Amino acid sequence: MSRYPFLFLLALLLGACSQPMPVPDSGSVQAWKARQSALTALQDWKLKGRVGLYTADEAWPGDIHWQQTGKAYDMRIIAPLGVGNLHVYSVEGGVMLEHSAEPHAYFSADPEILIQKQYGWKLPIRDLRYWMTGLPSPRSSLSGKLDLDQHGRLQSLQQSGWHIIFQRYKKIAGYELPTKVLLEHKDLSVKIVIREWLV
Repeated sequence: MSRYPFLFLLALLLGACSQPMPVPDSGSVQAWKARQSALTALQDWKLKGRVGLYTADEAWPGDIHWQQTGKAYDMRIIAPLGVGNLHVYSVEGGVMLEHSAEPHAYFSADPEILIQKQYGWKLPIRDLRYWMTGLPSPRSSLSGKLDLDQHGRLQSLQQSGWHIIFQRYKKIAGYELPTKVLLEHKDLSVKIVIREWLV
């Protein structure tokens, strides 16, 4: 058999492997910059929805209520009867954590450390407030490039050891805000479906 068909096939394969990864076009990049500017200015909002937190051994389903007022936040996870409710809210100098099954509240200057100490997993509260609106957090650098759709909306990003996927958006008071977000970490997975935005 001639070796030329093989060489031709090899050239095709190598050529396919060397194709550059797709990058957002200039239109989607410009749309993203406009979205980023508008969403960064959005400092006060409320949301209600469903949340599921999953580890290798446990699952925490429930309702989530989140109110953001500037840098201050108030997050409640209302779980089914018997599981208990979680309340995390910022105070001067740090954060408070309350659980309906616990007799007293806990305080820490660092919300991530506080949650990890109590439950064994790290939930990035201070990054999450940005991710919820479809923005990367300014608190840490990105791992890789942003994945944008043709409308300049974030489809996914990797940051702070998390892979965040935005599966659905909805226009709310002039903003296109996420209504379904998946967050993946080596120790914890979080699924959030937002039913109501108030901005």
